[in-house]
Amino acid sequence: MEALFFGGKTKCVTFSYDDGVTQDRRLVELFNKYEVRATFNLNSGCFGRDGMVSDPSFIREATHNKIEAGEVAKLYAGHEIAVHTVSHPNLVFLDREAIRYEIGQDRKNLEKLVDYPVTGMAYPYGPYDDTVLAVMKECGISYSRTVQSTNSFAIPRDFLMWHPSCHFGDEVMTELIGRFLNDDAERQPYQTRQLFYIWGHSYELDGNESWNKMEETLKTLSRREDTWYATNGEVCEYENAVRRLIYNAQHTTVKNPSALPVWLCVNGEPVEIKPGEIKHLLK
Repeated sequence: MEALFFGGKTKCVTFSYDDGVTQDRRLVELFNKYEVRATFNLNSGCFGRDGMVSDPSFIREATHNKIEAGEVAKLYAGHEIAVHTVSHPNLVFLDREAIRYEIGQDRKNLEKLVDYPVTGMAYPYGPYDDTVLAVMKECGISYSRTVQSTNSFAIPRDFLMWHPSCHFGDEVMTELIGRFLNDDAERQPYQTRQLFYIWGHSYELDGNESWNKMEETLKTLSRREDTWYATNGEVCEYENAVRRLIYNAQHTTVKNPSALPVWLCVNGEPVEIKPGEIKHLLK
């Protein structure tokens, strides 16, 4: 008996993009066009600032102009915004109070712009340590993305150390897409869940002239009946609900104490366990 994703799906696709740059406007249009959901990690102390990015791997220099605070709610409607700290420092070099300010104040600032709690995050530059993890918990952060690629579709054990499948620019991404879409003939229906998590920065799509690649990627991954398209926060919330399920000793009856419906695979078929429901699975 295994858990399924929301709606009884066996697969899930989620995206995460950092910094809140103006190229997000074009990227959001593409996500909306292909009905794909994403999380955007924003630095609230940098709204409206202009800049440029040069990288040896870029075909050309790219602008790094930040969006204005006033457009956050409308631009990212239907997606999720998350913490990326106030000013984008490397958190492991800061003292405890500075870490608390960067995370906690960014959360407060972002929550003033949208009508929901902001509980997700991405680590600036990727590093974290025990102090950062402890302060994040104190600030009410429920998940945070690293920059360490797993090259797999694994669901994280600890969402505060959420390693993505790959960066959009990784050479392995094309291979991963093929693996994700390939249904192994030996695998039974609803047997194994696969979570495909891609992250990046939208200014890289300018620098690498890879907007066409992004659109082809979305076209390939989108609108599949076996796939749930979710924000990072939705994935985390759903998985927490899965982990809260309470089974009897024989594993024939389950109680769902959460406020979300959860799906299980029972005898090869998806079965919904509604919020608060006690369900007899096997007789």
